[in-house]
Amino acid sequence: MTPAPETTEARKWVLVVDDDPTVRTLFVDILQEAGYRVVGAEDGYVAEDLIRDLFPDLILLDLHMPRGSGFSLLNNMRKHPRWQAIPIVIVSGYLDQIELLDEAGLTVVGRIGKPVDIDRLLALVRETLGK
Repeated sequence: MTPAPETTEARKWVLVVDDDPTVRTLFVDILQEAGYRVVGAEDGYVAEDLIRDLFPDLILLDLHMPRGSGFSLLNNMRKHPRWQAIPIVIVSGYLDQIELLDEAGLTVVGRIGKPVDIDRLLALVRETLGK
């Protein structure tokens, strides 16, 4: 017997937050190809709206963005108890500054430096989302 095809509703949502359109598009394309529903946001402000609307299963988050940084998004996520449970993968070219990040009350499941090892990123996403 052939298994029933997976419905769209069963696929996990991933929110990619990065101000670099090339990086954002690359991550969106790779994750969609891997079977996830993916949406991109160019800054923390857009990301907050998408979190409210979609409540993603995972967030890939750049820290340094000129408008609505990843740091400010994380601080705002602390104010919403439900948002604190969303797994977050920090994706940054400034790994040394990740140590300065106060992760209290958040679910940071991984940290990946830029340039990104795509295989490592996909493995972390699959490990976190169980796919």
